[in-house]
Amino acid sequence: MRPGPRTLMVIASLILAARPAFAGDDGSSDADEKARRDARELVYLGDELFILKRYAEALRAYQRAEQLVRVPSTSIEVAKALAAIGRLSEARELASAIASSRALPGEPWPFMQARRRADALRRELDDRIPRLKVRLVPRPGSARLRVDGQEVKASSEGTLIDPGNHWVEVEADGYIGARQRVYVPEREVTTLDVALTPEPRQGGVSPWAVGGFVASGAGLAVGIGAGAAYLSARSDLAQACRQGASGCSADARGDANALGWVSNVGFGLAIAGAAIGGVALGLEHAKAPATGVTWAIGPGTISMRGTL
Repeated sequence: MRPGPRTLMVIASLILAARPAFAGDDGSSDADEKARRDARELVYLGDELFILKRYAEALRAYQRAEQLVRVPSTSIEVAKALAAIGRLSEARELASAIASSRALPGEPWPFMQARRRADALRRELDDRIPRLKVRLVPRPGSARLRVDGQEVKASSEGTLIDPGNHWVEVEADGYIGARQRVYVPEREVTTLDVALTPEPRQGGVSPWAVGGFVASGAGLAVGIGAGAAYLSARSDLAQACRQGASGCSADARGDANALGWVSNVGFGLAIAGAAIGGVALGLEHAKAPATGVTWAIGPGTISMRGTL
């Protein structure tokens, strides 16, 4: 039975994928033959899995082969699988390292082919890898940027990042931390605007509130004390006047009235101080931001911001 065109294409792909991996001696006289044989089988297995689009399994097979024999022809297969599963930045870094590695005199042809493949993959990934720009409003100098938990350096040209969904976190001294989710497509520059909210002032209770309540307490103490003395003096004065004693004099009545006046002033001070303290606390409460968390949903982004 003659194989169809699709079958021939699969067979040809397998041969082409496997050929660069181990198509001859690697130039190392002390290389362990068993390790090379096992690595070759792992590369063949990885090629089969790659054709079936089981990229994660193919990557594991290639990585095991590379652990046994680390040469350009195994490393390029690892880079190829990394790119297939979306780890573009890591794939580009590896491809760049392979392409720039120094060729040894008399090295086998598969190694030279692997470097050419790595250079082509690097150029392809340069076009595919997206960038993420984070614009802060305002822009404090102490701002710290993390993407998926990893600290990155903000750049006006954008940070190289793998395509897909990412969590972006921003922290800055004097501002409430912000956390937003953003989707970054391939081959594009995505701009994310993050508005920072200043932290609430931590100055404690207003001096006006403290002074008002202290004055209120002092006035209340004076009012009660002077009021009690006034009542006692009035009682003694009334008794002396009924008996016609010398204690019923204008000076005695003046002293009693003075105590009453002091008591009234103390109670007035207590009322005024309490009013000042209450107003000051009310104004502070009105200025303080409400406790809670707010969510904002926009095109391609989900953000969370709040105070506790």
